[in-house]
Amino acid sequence: MPLGGMYYADPKKKNNYVGKILMAAMLTALCILMLKQSPNFNNTPTIFSRHEPGVTHVLVTGGSGYIGSHAALRLVKDSYRVTIVDNLSRGNLGAVRILQELFPEPGRFQSIYADLGDAKVVHNIFSQNAFDAVMHFAAVAYVGESTLDPLKYFNVIGSDPNGRLGEAPRPELRERGPDIWCLF
Repeated sequence: MPLGGMYYADPKKKNNYVGKILMAAMLTALCILMLKQSPNFNNTPTIFSRHEPGVTHVLVTGGSGYIGSHAALRLVKDSYRVTIVDNLSRGNLGAVRILQELFPEPGRFQSIYADLGDAKVVHNIFSQNAFDAVMHFAAVAYVGESTLDPLKYFNVIGSDPNGRLGEAPRPELRERGPDIWCLF
């Protein structure tokens, strides 16, 4: 019976140390299991991250678009290892799915959803893959839209005169505006 609203531990009652240890072990095992299923937990090299004799690994940017998907299809049919990088802003996810269905065997084809305008993402893609060649088809290429919103088409990836890939438009080019386009 409590005295004055206070509870005192019963000296005859044993603490359940075994139950607490088992609970901690189960929670730890659960956390490890969840971490192992995380894609960033195990950074073991993939088949795409190493060069193999006789196998050419080609990066196809804009590979979900019409031209890029056809190039990727031809490459995979001709036994090249292909990585498509596309942000799907203009491409077709259906083209990528068809390639995945046609070539399900591991190490032949992979698709990465990424924006080439992000320098860190581009660096990660190149550091995690061993490319032998790059086919650059990523583009924003709608004529009607380009006349309505020309700044959207200004200094896109690949138009940098210094050849920097994945860079945002440089401030000095942005300040000059459309009159500098003729230089590219």
